Amino acid sequence: MRTKIAPLKMATLLVAAILFCCSAYAGAQEVTLDQALDLFYKNNYDILINKYEIDKAYGDLAAAKIIPNPNISVNYTGYTTGYARTDNTAQVYRLDQLIELGGKRGYRIKSATEGLEASRLSHKDTIRILLIGFYTNYYNLVLDGLNIDLATDELKRFDRVLGIGEKRHNAGFLSLIDYTKLKLARIDLENGLTTFSNQYRNDLELFDLLLGGAGNYRPLKDQVKEDFPEYKEDSLVETAYGNRFDLLALQRQMQSMEASRKLARAQRIPDLSVGVEYEGLGTKLEPGRGAGLSMSIPLFYRNQGEILKRDAEYNQIRVQIEKVRRQIQTDIRQALNNYSSGLTIFDTYRNRKAEMVELLQKSEQAFALGGITTLELLDTRKTYRDFISKYNQTLAQSALNKDLLTIYTGQIAGQVTGQSIGQASGQAKPGDTK
Repeated sequence: MRTKIAPLKMATLLVAAILFCCSAYAGAQEVTLDQALDLFYKNNYDILINKYEIDKAYGDLAAAKIIPNPNISVNYTGYTTGYARTDNTAQVYRLDQLIELGGKRGYRIKSATEGLEASRLSHKDTIRILLIGFYTNYYNLVLDGLNIDLATDELKRFDRVLGIGEKRHNAGFLSLIDYTKLKLARIDLENGLTTFSNQYRNDLELFDLLLGGAGNYRPLKDQVKEDFPEYKEDSLVETAYGNRFDLLALQRQMQSMEASRKLARAQRIPDLSVGVEYEGLGTKLEPGRGAGLSMSIPLFYRNQGEILKRDAEYNQIRVQIEKVRRQIQTDIRQALNNYSSGLTIFDTYRNRKAEMVELLQKSEQAFALGGITTLELLDTRKTYRDFISKYNQTLAQSALNKDLLTIYTGQIAGQVTGQSIGQASGQAKPGDTK
């Protein structure tokens, strides 16, 4: 004989099964935001891939420092078909060395040195851009956790209400129709918990990828504080001008290009080739010595094309710098607008949260006493869920906006593969990377 399970017990088992599905992540190590950032800097695949751009730039610098190789030549002339010497026999051994004039090597080293520094700054700016996705994912997980806590708490509270409804129904004070409505309303709560749990698992997968698969981690709970300072646009823009890595990288590229322009002009000065030789002449290979100098005559070709090209590249970077400075202003204004408007919306929910909690409590008490109908209770609970969900959403969004504002000003601080990155663009929001 098969034992029947009561509907309420079945629902409880279903919720337990959902929570058990999340238990695989319950054993994950909880990390603070700073700890997650440290793992991100050290293990993120995109950061590690981009870091090799610095190694490539260092290779350019190493090549720029190299002095041209000497050239050696050996010539034998005046031999018979039997390799016998004659009066015209000559054996010549010559060594030539190219000497660069006009400071070409110095300009080449200067250009490569500034290019290496620009590459390092560009790498840091790549990290800054990647941090937008990291923070979005991190606060997605924070929001997922808040939603799961809300859905779990709602189920527990609703089970108590459902127990009261069952007693009232058994006592004849609640109709079968209203009691059935109560039981069916629980399905929405169960589905909500299932949806939030699934989203949490998906976001954890992305979190693991962003951390380079470094381990089983999840954000520590209760990390988001309702602490939102005020910012001034002028101060933020000025800070960004001094710290944004994309601007700093272009400035170093401009210095590199200035050295390249000088190198192009120095190429008009011909290089000098200095040679020495030893020779043996005649049947007895009488010794002789010689030396020589050679250089091209810059009569027609004087590197005109390269000079024009380098001038154009220099002016191109100059315009890029102007664009980035203007882009920084736009980034700051948009980020500040998002932060301010998001905080205004959050304040409307924060100021009425206590009132909403009290309304739900009074509604549940009134339902227990028969003071309100089932539909009125369900409507109040739906209003409460929507309100708290929006409160959680605006809280996570405000925290994200605050961190994005620091990213756009270049003030993110942390460690990148053992090196300090110093005080390090539409609106990203929780849910964008899902």
